[in-house]
Amino acid sequence: MLPQKLYESIRWIIAIILPAIGVFIVSIDSIWALGLPAQEISLTLDAVGLFLGTIFGISKVINDKGDEPDSDTPQ
Repeated sequence: MLPQKLYESIRWIIAIILPAIGVFIVSIDSIWALGLPAQEISLTLDAVGLFLGTIFGISKVINDKGDEPDSDTPQ
């Protein structure tokens, strides 16, 4: 299991940084006509962010489920 601070940092990168980089690249390319494959870069970053976000979400659900007391076991 990841330490909480590392988990929060990675989650922040996935949720904020990756989409921001994609928007930045598309914006700068359209303003300055740099000839970058901006759409491809942005879509790749979006796909990576979605994949990692999904993996993190599934991992959190599994981890949270493991933290709950078993309802079949008497307390």
